[in-house]
Amino acid sequence: MAVALGIAAAVVAVNRRSPPEPVYKGKTVTAWARDMNTSDPLVRSNAALALEAIGPYAVPVLVQSLDRRDSILKRLFLSLAPKLPVWFRRSFIRAFRPFDAVNDRLAAVNALGALGTNAPVRALTRALHDPERQIAVQAATALGNIGKLAVPELIRALNDKDGYVRSMACYAISKIGPDAPGAAPVLIQRLTDSFVGIPAQAVDALGRIGRPAVVALSGALKSPDEQVRAQAARALGGMSVQAKDAAPALIEATRDRQLAVRHNAVEALGNVWPFSVGSMTALADALKDSDADVRLQAAQGLARASRLAAPVVPALAGALNDPDPRVRAGAAHALGQIGPAAKPAVSALIEMLKDEEASVRGKAQEALTKIEPEAVPGAEVK
Repeated sequence: MAVALGIAAAVVAVNRRSPPEPVYKGKTVTAWARDMNTSDPLVRSNAALALEAIGPYAVPVLVQSLDRRDSILKRLFLSLAPKLPVWFRRSFIRAFRPFDAVNDRLAAVNALGALGTNAPVRALTRALHDPERQIAVQAATALGNIGKLAVPELIRALNDKDGYVRSMACYAISKIGPDAPGAAPVLIQRLTDSFVGIPAQAVDALGRIGRPAVVALSGALKSPDEQVRAQAARALGGMSVQAKDAAPALIEATRDRQLAVRHNAVEALGNVWPFSVGSMTALADALKDSDADVRLQAAQGLARASRLAAPVVPALAGALNDPDPRVRAGAAHALGQIGPAAKPAVSALIEMLKDEEASVRGKAQEALTKIEPEAVPGAEVK
């Protein structure tokens, strides 16, 4: 019991050395922060309002809590705990919470998140290194909510030696989106990151940055690294028309020697800007690619060009003889989207009504009804 009292005295002494905390409505900053960990939404809401009211005065206390680690006395106390009266153990822990560092760090990061743009960026960036993943995630979320003020520190975090920190930096930047254009070049470096999930996160973040990242991604299509080229094309494809200015670089990438790059570039071009003569020519050329998936993506891209794809009707008609039924069906669908301007392909489409694949016959029938329905009176899909 004497040893236990000594531990209590030591904890009290440490607590007394801590500077006094701001108090709001009778509760300290730490108490309000701990309320952020509760499962009760009303309690969390009240705590968030209180912390907002305290404002910047709460920051020093919360930053100090972010660095808190359990006392070296914890192991000694836990070894003695079974021998101590229950009332003493409960009273001691309730009064001083001496060995609750993880929960206090989580409370601090949640409280800092409630402060919004008043939250300290560097402290939250350090918290990305926290060994407790939940704390690191909440820190990244808070940084993302801060916005562009957090971008410089997050760019540095993208180059951290710790893969999880880099991952959390990608996540935070994806939340910031268009306000983080300066992160684009570093995110492109992360396209080849060896840490699980980071390349996909980088693609997502670049896509959320949107148009400001297009120039950097267009340049990445010329990278000597195949993976960078493939992932850059994928990121551009996810931007849709925002990446229109990347069409010339994507056209060139459709002829890449590596299959993964060609596939992603053809798909991206079809999503981004299949409407120009250059784009349609490149997609028509891709209908002859050695890979069936690339040919399918080319047909789907031309379908998106709709009536504007009339100049490539001969190429689509030729694709009706493709050995892969998916490509034949895709070509028929694209011809149907072109409409009456695809009349030169009518005879080939009529032949497709005899195709062994039901999906091809169905697409051919649909296309004919859009192009020249009277050309096949009484035709039925077998």
